Amino acid sequence: MSLEVHCVASGSSGNCILIRNGYKAVLIDAGIGIRKLAPILRSLGVDGEDLLGILITHEHNDHVAGAVRLAQRYGVPIIANAETLSAIEGVEQVPHHALDVGKAITFESLIIRSFPVSHDAVRPVGYHVSNSSATVCIATDTGIITPEMREAATEADLLIVESNHDPEMLRVGPYPWYLKQRIASDVGHLSNDNAARLLRDIANTGRAITAWLAHLSKTNNSPRVAFNTVREALASVHGAPNIKVGIALRDVPSLHWVEGIAV
Repeated sequence: MSLEVHCVASGSSGNCILIRNGYKAVLIDAGIGIRKLAPILRSLGVDGEDLLGILITHEHNDHVAGAVRLAQRYGVPIIANAETLSAIEGVEQVPHHALDVGKAITFESLIIRSFPVSHDAVRPVGYHVSNSSATVCIATDTGIITPEMREAATEADLLIVESNHDPEMLRVGPYPWYLKQRIASDVGHLSNDNAARLLRDIANTGRAITAWLAHLSKTNNSPRVAFNTVREALASVHGAPNIKVGIALRDVPSLHWVEGIAV
């Protein structure tokens, strides 16, 4: 069975990634209200019988807003580490399962392992998702590239990586100073430069991957600025880097990836 990934939404107004493995599917985060999310899932061919679980990266509202209602409607578990589960309001009323950081859970032929990232949440994680032939890495909402995140990223066929802000746009932008400091801190958000360096390092290995730049700030970034930053970094790599770069949109379904197929 081929892995198939849809970016449902990516940004401070809501985050959700759909991963299909044949007829079955999981969500990474459900930061969109159920009235909007359920019709999107139906439009992508996913109903309650297809959904196996909702994996949560951390407890901030833009990652969990629709999780409890969705779990309640479809009878599927919310899955996260114990600390994150304890921070999600209402989770005790729906199916849920604790997944320790660094451990894996298996859904049929799909193996999902969490890894630690660095964000101002109780115990934030990214996810490494694989079947027998392909690997996806989801790594957003982190202020630094942790060693575990780097390892997962270098194994990915599809890398969904945060490219939240342009440092200069953040510096001169309208946010108050304390918020600028938080975003740029080690427990904040990765900049375009951070994402570009990671992709340049992967390009230097010669691996062919698809990379989605995710969680772009509406105020302190733009798709053009993020893409150009990465393009310039990849241009410095010897040879022709085989990395296909896409930009995940904030409020609407956007990118689509199918294992082994250019879409």
